[in-house]
This record gives sequence, C-alpha cells and structure tokens, in this order.
Amino acid sequence: MNISIIYGSTTGNTAEVAELIKAELTNHNSRVIEVSTANDSDIETADLVLFGSSTWNYGDIQDDFLPYYESMSTKLLNGKAFAVFGCGDKASFGDVFCQAVDLISKRATECGGTEKTPPLKVDDIVSDNISEIKEFASSLNV
Repeated sequence: MNISIIYGSTTGNTAEVAELIKAELTNHNSRVIEVSTANDSDIETADLVLFGSSTWNYGDIQDDFLPYYESMSTKLLNGKAFAVFGCGDKASFGDVFCQAVDLISKRATECGGTEKTPPLKVDDIVSDNISEIKEFASSLNV
C-alpha cells in the first residue's frame, strides 16, 4: 500500500510524530511530505493519505497547513482513504485541544474522503505518547 503522510509543523513535534508513524508502517511504501512541498500527485498516487497538523493559538490550524487545508477538494479526496493526527496542549487549551485535527478531518470528509481510523491527538510531549502513536499506526496496517 502507498501511504502519503502530509504534515505541517512549527516546532518539530508534528514532524516527529509523522516520522514515528512512518517507522511503524514497515510493510508499506510510506512517504513523509512537508505540507508546503505537497502536490496533487502525493494524494493521487496514495492508497491512504495521513494529514498531520498541530493546533496553534486558540484552535487554529498550523500556518503552513492552512493554505493546503483551504485548497482541499472533492476532486482529489473523493473516495480516498485518510486519517488525521496532530499535536496540541490539553492543559492550556483543553476546550480547543487539537481542534486542527478535527477541522482537517471534517474537511476531508466533506470532500468525499473516507476516514480509516479515529484521529490521533498527541498531548504535549511526543515521547510521552509513543504507545498511542504506535497504536494509531497499527490501526492503519491492513
């Protein structure tokens, strides 16, 4: 299976999660793609697309990911399997914790995509969430 992991990361946490997910998907052809360099073929050639974004300020999508989010279309995502992951800070922003993940999931679904597994929401320190990251990646293995 071809998997495109498209992420936006400001501090490096979401990039780290993307690489950890890829490391778990050893039986697949997985590519990690920084969102500012992603193009249509990254989705067209994938059997599964993973979208990753941290949440900033008060529930905002990460800056680099926002233009990509706004350009997500039915043309590319209709019938495409996808999953979403992201990082946030539950202690400081509990009421909008990982809201970017929810927004991306909703947008991809509205564009006709099929969510393969519930989103992964990583709280604070990535290394404290390794078991959840591995479980998420395991749920993608088919």
